[in-house]
Amino acid sequence: MKDFIYAALPWIVIGITVAIAAVNFNKKNQGNIKKYDNDDENTETEDKQDKEVANNMAVGMCLGMSLGIALSRTGMFSMTYGVSFGMLIGMLAGMCIKKK
Repeated sequence: MKDFIYAALPWIVIGITVAIAAVNFNKKNQGNIKKYDNDDENTETEDKQDKEVANNMAVGMCLGMSLGIALSRTGMFSMTYGVSFGMLIGMLAGMCIKKK
């Protein structure tokens, strides 16, 4: 059973990451479609709204990967799981924190 979990875990992480990325990119594309529907009214307020949608996903991924590597160096689990789960958890945390 342990071997099966070690074999399936990376695929589960990849699936969760693809699902999160698809939802995130879908939200961004819906905003772009609404923006181009009103070509006559391209104002500065729409540019400000685009900037407000930004989040800290990249920063969260970097910090999560660093934390995952640090935890895996303690011997709790292997390096591959530390990096993959660290990046996934960091990406989720970064998406929840909006930039000001």
